[in-house]
Amino acid sequence: MSKYIVVERLGQSAIVTINNPPANAWTLESLKALTLAMEALDADPGVRSVVLTGAGERFFSAGADLGLFADADRDSAARLIDAFAAAFNSVRQFRGVTVAAVNGFALGGGLECALACDCIVIERGAKLGLPEASVGLIPGAGGSKALTERVGVPWAKRIILGGELVNADTALRIGLAEEVVDAGLAKIVAVSLAGKVANQSRSAVLAARRLIEVSAHNTLERQLLLEKAALLELVGGDEQREGVAAFLEKRPPSWQDDD
Repeated sequence: MSKYIVVERLGQSAIVTINNPPANAWTLESLKALTLAMEALDADPGVRSVVLTGAGERFFSAGADLGLFADADRDSAARLIDAFAAAFNSVRQFRGVTVAAVNGFALGGGLECALACDCIVIERGAKLGLPEASVGLIPGAGGSKALTERVGVPWAKRIILGGELVNADTALRIGLAEEVVDAGLAKIVAVSLAGKVANQSRSAVLAARRLIEVSAHNTLERQLLLEKAALLELVGGDEQREGVAAFLEKRPPSWQDDD
């Protein structure tokens, strides 16, 4: 495992730390390391959730190491953009729940990484933004889409076109974060939030996740058909039987492959 990405196990959760001080900037090596780490966690049935955070107290991640773009030609820039996309797609495609514990500045590719997660917990004093236009660039790893889906077109334009940095309270108000916590608590709260998935059926979580992700592109009629098909796939399965039996017997369910 690369020194730039540190993975720790905590029960059925994993904590993935971006470790490139002082600003946890992304490099080709750290992006590839994140991709490999997330693919390994996705293949591990014992991992139900992942928390992503940054090393230190001031930065989640300041984004790309701009030195990589200083003398880059289009071919090398394309390889870097592809590495960003692959890394953050590996976060999006994780079968469980992902939570970003934003413990400081999350800028450019740092915010794009957080946006790839299911939920964002942000500490007071942190700032979020996509300031690429200030150096003649634009978000290149899904940020324009992910940010717009979260905060809407007007705020996406303020943040991307205007280079506006958003504080914790504003992030919560506009839907860019799910929770704001005091300094030093983001990882603790994120682990608690991520750990809640352990109480759920694995197969149900996977089915529901897929439905949520396609819902914006479907009519209600189409979504109802997909929900019916997915629900019928679950009915009669081991986890569905165990879940109902546990509820009726007033005990916690014992899901398959539980630690």
